[in-house]
Amino acid sequence: MPTQTKQQDIVEAAYRLFKENGFYATGVDLIMREAGVSKRTLYKYFTTKNDLIVAVITHYHTTYQQHLANILEQSNATALEKIALIFEDAATWFDEASFHGCLAINAMGEFYGKNEKIEQACHQFKTWELSLFEQLCRQAETPSPEALAYKLFALLEGMVSLALIDNEHAPVDLTAFARQIIASHQ
Repeated sequence: MPTQTKQQDIVEAAYRLFKENGFYATGVDLIMREAGVSKRTLYKYFTTKNDLIVAVITHYHTTYQQHLANILEQSNATALEKIALIFEDAATWFDEASFHGCLAINAMGEFYGKNEKIEQACHQFKTWELSLFEQLCRQAETPSPEALAYKLFALLEGMVSLALIDNEHAPVDLTAFARQIIASHQ
């Protein structure tokens, strides 16, 4: 197993702290302490806190992309069944103690109109998510794959927000709801 670099230590410590506390509420001193690095080392890799935030969002994107790839590649499911797997995975995520919402959405909430690089990193993540749904809808040969993908994406994003508001189980099975949306497009 390759040795983790100080830069990776910083990104992973910041990722945990930003998830738990938010971006503005997390200071660089706490990040340095958690990562076990000096201020000089932190600024060697990230000249500003905003640069670190971009790296954390990129890390979050890559980690989630790999997570979903593992789930979808291990399955012999059809494209539509893979969409349901994404929703099932999200429902499991909502029940985890470490769930604090989508880091990209949280970043947009704190930085919209304030930092173009952070917005761009968030936009790239969300564009990828939508394109994954589009790819699966095309593979399933659904009519209007872009429209169906957008509906599924909106449902997933809404689920994330609702999970933050009401940590209890939703009064409806959201995976079943996604299946209903899919069925309405066939």
